[in-house]
Amino acid sequence: MKAPASLVPKLHLGTGLSAQLCCRLFSSHQGIGNGIASASAFPNGVWERGGRLSTGADDPASALQAVTFRGQGFLVRAVDPHKEDLRLFWKDDDGNPFHDFVGLEKAVNTKGEKLVFAANAGIFEADSRPVGLLVQDGNEVSPLNLKDGAGNFYMKPNGVFVINGKHEALIVESSAYTALLSPATWATQSGPLLVHGGDINPDFNADSKNLAVRSGVGVRKDGTVVFSISRLPVNFYTFASLFLNQLKCSNALYLDGTISAFYVLGAKDTVPHSFGPMFGVVEKAKNR
Repeated sequence: MKAPASLVPKLHLGTGLSAQLCCRLFSSHQGIGNGIASASAFPNGVWERGGRLSTGADDPASALQAVTFRGQGFLVRAVDPHKEDLRLFWKDDDGNPFHDFVGLEKAVNTKGEKLVFAANAGIFEADSRPVGLLVQDGNEVSPLNLKDGAGNFYMKPNGVFVINGKHEALIVESSAYTALLSPATWATQSGPLLVHGGDINPDFNADSKNLAVRSGVGVRKDGTVVFSISRLPVNFYTFASLFLNQLKCSNALYLDGTISAFYVLGAKDTVPHSFGPMFGVVEKAKNR
């Protein structure tokens, strides 16, 4: 069901400079990948010079870069997989899905680490099971899915985001995954591919009226991983063009629509979420 226009996300800027500030895009779960986001965005976010949304001067690495492309606003987080610990999360040690950033942050903290960035990591079933491949720390916990079906995941070509044992990031078409020479340490499957080999998915229409808040992940030629989320509803073509032309990603993968959200260090979750797998950038806690 389409949300009223008044519920489209807006940017709310705080006035204080606390050490732990929040800048996350919230959205309600109105069905996987469908509808329009229906909650406020970035409570207490603070603009810094250069158009950066920050969580506080003590941790600039957590900041999200605000960019404008073709009149649309997006937030971006770049990750160097050689220097930053990017992982995929789904369940806790007892086998229970995390579901949201609150549960994930708590679990990371109990291990003497801190969560500095997180994002939804692909399309999932109603019970939080990944629709396709999920590899965690070298273990395949959900198999590759090459079936045909309805919905965004099954739009072909779909793809797999991979980090291998050499800390190299890549995005491949799903059917090419099993031919990779280096086994995956972390991998998630989603769809459709936004950009493949430097080309925008040919099924996308620049004039499409299929608009939604969208999130995705891309990989640049130098191996940098780039996450982006739209501040307002956009179509697939515009979102893919952002990755190719603005973010310089030769390959990019769609993660999801309405439910998509980003987390940064110190955020407080005021909107209920229900995610499947999640990306997380983790650091050792300084006080440990």
